[in-house]
Amino acid sequence: MHANQQTAGKQTALVVEGGGMRAAFSSGVTDAFLQADFNPFSLLVGVSSGASTIASYLAGQEGRNLDILLDQSCRPEFISWSRFIRGGDLMDIDWLWQVVQQENPLDCERMFARQRDFRVVLSNALSGEPEYAAAQPDSFLEVLRASSSIPFMIRKPVAIGGGFYFDGGVADALPVQWTLSQPGIGCVIVIRTRAHNYVKKGSLGDSLLARRLPVSGFAQALRQRVKHYNTTLTWMRQPENCRYIIEINPPDDGKMAGRLCRDAGRLRYSYAAGLECGRALLQQWPVN
Repeated sequence: MHANQQTAGKQTALVVEGGGMRAAFSSGVTDAFLQADFNPFSLLVGVSSGASTIASYLAGQEGRNLDILLDQSCRPEFISWSRFIRGGDLMDIDWLWQVVQQENPLDCERMFARQRDFRVVLSNALSGEPEYAAAQPDSFLEVLRASSSIPFMIRKPVAIGGGFYFDGGVADALPVQWTLSQPGIGCVIVIRTRAHNYVKKGSLGDSLLARRLPVSGFAQALRQRVKHYNTTLTWMRQPENCRYIIEINPPDDGKMAGRLCRDAGRLRYSYAAGLECGRALLQQWPVN
């Protein structure tokens, strides 16, 4: 974690990175916030699984995300390589949302009662441009589902209001620049699911999918996502920018859960690491 100087009189925002089952770490951080009744954020921006993390946080449902990661997300119906090889989706997002809403539902009423500006990052499946969808009661679960529809692992985009969308991690995996550009925002807490020294490398899935697609903005976004991610990290750490950014990172100890991890021990370890990092921030807050 790198704590840097806030801008006096400005508002604080929260950005939560995605990463599939790596969300165990970010869930630990936000649960530490819940335990301390800490929510100074006027704007909250989630990417992929980071959006689900924020949703449970705003709903005040401590432990919900970890329960889902340990239970429904580890069931064979969700991640199936045999289904993927046969031409289906690697992850059955539709099944996951249905069973979660039956067994461990999100308290949407309480979440929206917070009246916070909650944005979910989506990638337009045609243009490849990021869209920062405001959470709305009538479309929220569909937006949340689209935000977790990772290209290649999920073969078809999600239709919302006449548009088609994939996981926001393609177009803007670390939406810190957009968040800091919003009126009134002077400090951003960024919960990463990657270690501080992580540098993104090329993805075979992105390359294969980009080759299959016709020339389009989305195909270009797939080809550029690694460069965009690493360029954003460089921008975040420039002296003139990092004083507005508080970055919370998991430890680089080889024990953390990966994107498709279904090991309960690693998931619990990642969650515990998140709790520790969240509490460390609280001990330093407000940062001077």
